[in-house]
Amino acid sequence: MKHFLDWLKQIFSPPLQTDPLLPPLIRSLADTKERELTCDEVHALLDQFAEAVRRGEDAARLMPLIQAHLDMCPDCREEYETLLHMMSVPD
Repeated sequence: MKHFLDWLKQIFSPPLQTDPLLPPLIRSLADTKERELTCDEVHALLDQFAEAVRRGEDAARLMPLIQAHLDMCPDCREEYETLLHMMSVPD
């Protein structure tokens, strides 16, 4: 991975310094893990994750791949936060 990042820096240098989108992209690539969940996989388990949070459990420890995905994916994070909010609204 380091070689790939070095290569990207060479290709985009000096624009790497001026294009605001490239540094976050490179950081995202560097943060990529060997095993990650897709958005579809997260959506299938999001209710269980939210329920665990609601019960006061350490959902991040119980489901670390979901937490890692939520940390990196703003769309799934927004869906998770909406789900938590809906779960907290009284009937």
